[in-house]
Amino acid sequence: MTLKNLSDKDRKKGLEKALQVRKKRAEIKDLLKKGKLDIRSLFKDGKLFKKYVINMKVIDLVGAIPGNGRVNALKILSDLKISPNKKVGGLGKNQKNSFYKFFNIA
Repeated sequence: MTLKNLSDKDRKKGLEKALQVRKKRAEIKDLLKKGKLDIRSLFKDGKLFKKYVINMKVIDLVGAIPGNGRVNALKILSDLKISPNKKVGGLGKNQKNSFYKFFNIA
């Protein structure tokens, strides 16, 4: 499969969109770290979830929760049998259930 050559205008538009998404994800992680946003409300906000959270790595999301650093996040994911490389949208049914149960998301 060959990729379509993008015009400079289309490439610039794509780069701007990607930058905007990265900034929003960083903002979400920052709000989680400061305790201004909890993981339950993040998962219940369908629009925010589908646009930004679904493509975040689970390790980044869990690590951003207050009291969880990278090491603790890795331990939690190991206990839940979730690979640190998984994205939130790529979790299987059982992984999702255990994740939701652990963080009281229902």
